[in-house]
Parts: sequence; structure tokens; C-alpha cells
Amino acid sequence: MIRVRVTGGRGSVRSIRISGHAYAGDPGEDLICAAVSSIGIGTLNALEELAPETCKPELGDDIRISVKESTDTVQTILETMLVQLGTIAEKYPKNMKIDRKE
Repeated sequence: MIRVRVTGGRGSVRSIRISGHAYAGDPGEDLICAAVSSIGIGTLNALEELAPETCKPELGDDIRISVKESTDTVQTILETMLVQLGTIAEKYPKNMKIDRKE
């Protein structure tokens, strides 16, 4: 299962961690994992391009984003990512879960 852990409330996201695997298909053919990876990496690219000094992104076995300085741009990017991930989690609840803590 893919787990997305979010700290902070709506409009005040402080960190996001995406980890795990959907196991919805063979390795390399799992469309859920591909979609989540695309959203995560696209978000990292957007943060790097549009708000380079405000976040500490990390890409390894999982995707981690820590907000160092919250701006409207950063929050819009992160909330957009969460809407996209939420759409996948709603459609595939056996493969993905989002946990949000204030």
C-alpha cells in the first residue's frame, strides 16, 4: 500500500512523505505507482523551479518534502499535489491511503 503522511492543516502543510508500493500490477507496469510517482516528482520539480529556497525535498525510496518557509506558492503547489493524490486514493482505497495530522 502507498501511504501519504501529511502534517499540517489545509493551507499550512509542513511536511509530506510518500512511501510504499501499490502492488496493483507487475513491477514496471503498476499504473497506480506510476501515477503517484509522476505526481510526486512533478511536485518536487515545481517546488525546485518556483520556490527553490522554501522546501527541502528528498527523493529516495520514498518522497519527502519538508517546508522550511511557507508561502502561498508553496501551499498552492502542495495542496494541488494532495488533491491529485486524493483522487487516486479515493479510486483505489486498497492500494493507497492518505493520513493527515494537524
